[in-house]
Amino acid sequence: MVNKTTKISNGMNKRFAIIGKGFIFKVHSQAIAQIGGEIVEVVDESNGQDAWRDMIKNTDADCIVILTPNDLHFGMIMAAVEQGKIVLCEKPLVVNSEQARILVKKPNIFTVLQLRYHPLVKDLKSKINKSENHKINMDISVYRDEKYYQGWKGQKEKSGGLLFNLGIHYFDLLQYLFGEEKRVTILTLNEKTGRGIIEGGNYICNWKVSTGEKKDNQRRVFKINGTDYNFSSKDNLSYENLHTSVYQDLLNKKGITPEEALKSIMLVEKLYASSKK
Repeated sequence: MVNKTTKISNGMNKRFAIIGKGFIFKVHSQAIAQIGGEIVEVVDESNGQDAWRDMIKNTDADCIVILTPNDLHFGMIMAAVEQGKIVLCEKPLVVNSEQARILVKKPNIFTVLQLRYHPLVKDLKSKINKSENHKINMDISVYRDEKYYQGWKGQKEKSGGLLFNLGIHYFDLLQYLFGEEKRVTILTLNEKTGRGIIEGGNYICNWKVSTGEKKDNQRRVFKINGTDYNFSSKDNLSYENLHTSVYQDLLNKKGITPEEALKSIMLVEKLYASSKK
């Protein structure tokens, strides 16, 4: 057990309260243990629909970790910030750019876009010359069973849909490595597959995001100027053990802020808007 008075150099207690206990909970609990932290409270819907409100008001944890359906994120973040808490929220931060702009003005809010900590990304970030032109093929093809679609992730009003719930990792990565988009085109988009083109100042990206791949053929590949970079062939990015790096940054009140998250949120909104034209 971590001593309740254990602190890091900036005065933050390594004490965490978590809202939500779904699939990703285990990954967060393991990461917290790896950084020497302590989970002091966990609530989910089994404790009552509004149990999280009381927990946020009463907990002595410094940080509130939000692992709930995406449509609940904004209200929970705002409640935690009002209590002076640090917030770590699973992706996407929110599924609405207006809400994201409100959060930009608030302190100590961070989101989980763990691919930025991937060793391949660190290598690419140092190598990519933004003064050169780049041709990118993004192929994000994963397997999701019918149970996935029967849960909240299959409900667009709760998850934000395919491009928010799954694509946000890779659209964020595209912007992080190559810069913001200038023009977007949608070729096809439904609840299980999206295809399109994103053009930036020095790149053109043909992208695909799909949940219809066979389980033994999953891939998350960026082909950049003819070279493949596969970020994972596993069932879920959580198996890449990148969340520990997220928490290591969090201890120093560093990480991906609402200002950074807003960029990919706006891009996804543009893609959805383009699909309606």
